[in-house]
Amino acid sequence: MREEITVTAQLIYDCPMDAALTEQSDMIHADLTRLLDADSTTGVACCGVTIQHIAPEAETYGTTEARQLAERQSDRIKDALAAVYDDTEDARSLLIYALCDLRHFADQNGLSFGLNDKAAHQLYRAERDSKTGEVAA
Repeated sequence: MREEITVTAQLIYDCPMDAALTEQSDMIHADLTRLLDADSTTGVACCGVTIQHIAPEAETYGTTEARQLAERQSDRIKDALAAVYDDTEDARSLLIYALCDLRHFADQNGLSFGLNDKAAHQLYRAERDSKTGEVAA
């Protein structure tokens, strides 16, 4: 009798820095799939691979790297927005569509978009100012 076991492992990959995190995840998944050995002599065989979490080295180990967190966050959100709004790649249009839909989301969930936008702006300023060493006014 056989059973499936889920294994959690940490793998460290060298990926192109200019690729978005979603692209890096796809590359890693493709490489892991390539490495699956259907002719295993150990009596066990990997029967599938999924990527549950992916993080840059700096995020994992708290080290610094050339790309700043804000830039990585911006790349991730642009990739996500481009996937949702596939009729444009224009950053301004993506932002407008997302803000419009976030207003619909707030309405449907009984939230004040304006109040939450102000809270988000305060968080943004705190993040921005902590990176530059400035104090928010």
